[in-house]
Amino acid sequence: MPEQVRSTPESRPRRSRLPAWLVLRRPRQWVKNVFVLIVPLVVDPIALWQNGLVALSTTATFVAASSAVYVLNDWLDRDKDRLHPDKRHRPVASGRVSPLGAALLGVACVAVLLGCGALLPPPVQATVAGYLVLNLAYCLKLKHYPLIDVSVVAAGFVLRAVAGCVAVAAPFNPALILCVYFTCLLMSLGKRRHELAGVRSLAVAQRPALTGYSVPLLDQLVAVLLAATLLSYEMFVLSGPEPQSAVLAVVTVPFVVFALCRYAFLLAAQRGGEPGQDVLTDVPLVVNAVVWLACLALGRVL
Repeated sequence: MPEQVRSTPESRPRRSRLPAWLVLRRPRQWVKNVFVLIVPLVVDPIALWQNGLVALSTTATFVAASSAVYVLNDWLDRDKDRLHPDKRHRPVASGRVSPLGAALLGVACVAVLLGCGALLPPPVQATVAGYLVLNLAYCLKLKHYPLIDVSVVAAGFVLRAVAGCVAVAAPFNPALILCVYFTCLLMSLGKRRHELAGVRSLAVAQRPALTGYSVPLLDQLVAVLLAATLLSYEMFVLSGPEPQSAVLAVVTVPFVVFALCRYAFLLAAQRGGEPGQDVLTDVPLVVNAVVWLACLALGRVL
């Protein structure tokens, strides 16, 4: 058995003050579920406002579903996590939560998921079920295959977006759904690049799919997806009625261009390792996103 990799005091992550059972559910990742609300907000803010309770229930359901997936993933990977200098501090790998305790927590998450899901319309329930099946396949097998792994992650965000639109009866916009997919695929590939740019042998041991990637390949794929994201967003804003669509394009496209350029900068500076944290902790990205959403939502209402 290989020796456990030791982390230096400088690289060792701070232990969270939250209870271990809550850390296991990765509350810092729950921000990803705001896609349930963001997509209806930019498509039809009035529908989101009128059906706010259903939208919040859908978001809570995805929080429970994603928590169950995180618990399952950490339970399955607990032995490999113990060999990683950072992941060895995760609750199950470190022993703060026993394998049995993690299994019971997973069951509790599923119970909450079923309770929240019972309040949702059948089409939304079907979307959540699809999300769970897809992520179960990811945890068990699909995460080991290059390109398939990131495609599954991006598809999970698309399902969140679709569920949000269906929950509030907002119009379905194919161009926006494509934009969501390309954006999340871009950020997933950025995370893989960040991992490879570190210690490759350690990264590959922890994530076997990385054997199929290289930094030059990922740089090429990121460049393609930067263009695809911008193009799909332009298709979305221009799909509305004139002259509103033209005004929205002129006003909001610069914010999207800045966000894409800022993310490319973070990748080049080796600071684009965790998409959820990047969005929340990078001040320029946060300010840009808030102003962009405000302009887009206001343009849809007026």
